[in-house]
Amino acid sequence: MTPHWPRIAAFVFALGWHAAQAAPSPIARCEQASHDLLDALGRGDYAAALALFTPALAAELPASRLQTLWTGTADRQGALRTAGRPHGGRIEGHSEVFVPLMFEKSTVTADVVCDSDGRISAFRLTPPRTTP
Repeated sequence: MTPHWPRIAAFVFALGWHAAQAAPSPIARCEQASHDLLDALGRGDYAAALALFTPALAAELPASRLQTLWTGTADRQGALRTAGRPHGGRIEGHSEVFVPLMFEKSTVTADVVCDSDGRISAFRLTPPRTTP
């Protein structure tokens, strides 16, 4: 009689791997939300961007203010050339993602905070530091 544990172990491993693939981590969900947000902003689709926000953030940062924030940054920093690799983590109990945005004149950091459902609860663009 052959032991069944190797097949059972492989099955359990496969189930665990499949479950991990089916349920992305909160940080991965926040990284995806930040990607979707920056994509929508790049297209000028502020309604799609707002759809990613929590109701509280959508009320605080309506489409007109979001558009002013985004286009004002481009006015000051030049055209957006590329977005860098997102860096995510857990900060004060929330998933937070930082994405470097390389504009013609400088790099601006997009800071995206997500709630437990992966919706964006805070968003800001941090301009480059200036040296005195």
